[in-house]
Amino acid sequence: MSSISYELTKKDKTYIDLSLAFEPSALNHDITTLQNERAINNSIRNILQTVPLEQPFNRNFGSRVTDYLFDIIDEASSGTLYLEIERSINFCEPRVVIEDIQIDLTKQEQNAIEATVVYKIVGSEKIFKVSAILTPTR
Repeated sequence: MSSISYELTKKDKTYIDLSLAFEPSALNHDITTLQNERAINNSIRNILQTVPLEQPFNRNFGSRVTDYLFDIIDEASSGTLYLEIERSINFCEPRVVIEDIQIDLTKQEQNAIEATVVYKIVGSEKIFKVSAILTPTR
């Protein structure tokens, strides 16, 4: 008698968001969608660039990183910026687990700071990276 073997595989969950450009797709003339890491990268950038109370009916969405961009940032005070980025992503984006946050202070002459977030999508083992240039807008 032969034995039957089964192989179980886990399918990664698919995350789909609408593109904030609201441009129609060339294929079906519908609003463009973003999937998986592209959707989450867009979401993380959106969180970092949105000030709390800016989004109607959702006063807790966003981060206060722009508050720190007007200060003189050195290695010591960049820790506060690190904590704010970590807090805002953990609070507003439940689809990710943060692995690391890197803050590049070399662009301060242009009044900008580059933040790179290294993360995993919940339920996946792949590591992704998204960078955002933070500039004071007000």
